[in-house]
Amino acid sequence: MRRSAMTYSISVEQDFVRAELSNRETVKELGDFLRAVVRYSERYASIVIQVRQSQPIFHVEQHGLIESLREIARSPQHRIALLADTADLQSSHEYLELLARQRGVNVRSFRSEGEAIFWLRDRRQRAERRQSQQPRPGEERRQTVRRSASGVA
Repeated sequence: MRRSAMTYSISVEQDFVRAELSNRETVKELGDFLRAVVRYSERYASIVIQVRQSQPIFHVEQHGLIESLREIARSPQHRIALLADTADLQSSHEYLELLARQRGVNVRSFRSEGEAIFWLRDRRQRAERRQSQQPRPGEERRQTVRRSASGVA
C-alpha cells in the first residue's frame, strides 16, 4: 500500500518561518523541500522545520543534507529548530544536529514545538536587551566603580 504523496507548507509567523513536511519518502523530495526553505532564509533568520510521517535518514552526509542546512543557516544569526513526530525521526534529527553543529551550522533538535520556539526567541530577546544597554552614538556609558575602605577597587 502506497502512502500519501509528499506535501509541504511554508508560512511566515510573527518572528520565524514555519516549514512543515509530511509523507516524505525519498531524499530527492527532502532536497526539493529544503531548497524551498532556502528561499525564505534569505529574509528570515529563525526557522522551525517540522517533519511528520516520514522515513528517517541517517546517511545525511552522503545525501548532502548538511550542505542544505548550511545554505539555510547562512550566517551565525540564523537558527534552525528541527521537530519530528516519531522517535526514529527524532533520532535522525539528533544525529543530523550533531554533524551539522560540528560544521558550524546553528541547528537544534527538539521534542516539542514550545521548546523550539523558546530557543528561537530567546537569542533574539537577549540580543535586543544587549542593544538597548549599548550607549547611543554621542552618549557615554557610565560605569560605577566601588572602592573598599582601603581605596582599592
